[in-house]
Amino acid sequence: MKTVVLLCGDRNAGKTNTLKTFFSVNHIKRLEPMRLLETTVNGKRVYAVGLTSPQELANDFCNVEKVDKRIDKRFYKCELNSPDQDFVLIIPFTLFVENGNANERCIIEPIESLRSNGYNVVPVYLRKATSTFLHLFDALMNKIKATTIESSMDYDRQAEELKNLIRDL
Repeated sequence: MKTVVLLCGDRNAGKTNTLKTFFSVNHIKRLEPMRLLETTVNGKRVYAVGLTSPQELANDFCNVEKVDKRIDKRFYKCELNSPDQDFVLIIPFTLFVENGNANERCIIEPIESLRSNGYNVVPVYLRKATSTFLHLFDALMNKIKATTIESSMDYDRQAEELKNLIRDL
């Protein structure tokens, strides 16, 4: 089965640095936008395609269609690399607020779409305790039953917790 791990977090929660550590590319200052990153965890192929969030790239507060298209591009690149094989794809998802509302639709609807297409979806919340909108993000992550990793800028620990979560899938 193909699995999608959505690494959700506020801006500056450490999603990029956690993933750079996870994929051992922290020595690279800036990665190409659609660069395929690959590692193996417990015999499972694990990918990321770029380290940017589909929500941030959409340039809108919450354009679900653009987010879905950006996710599809990432899957296509993974499928080319592993045709007819199971893999785990990690996608960073940025949480943000506009006019007092979280970008909830751009989190929930892609999850529903992925699940309806037969993917196992595992939301992970990189929780930044100092976030201005912590109450909104906590409520949203609780709604989607995300596993929480506390963000403390300890990227080695955060990457290891993510690796352990993937190992247990």
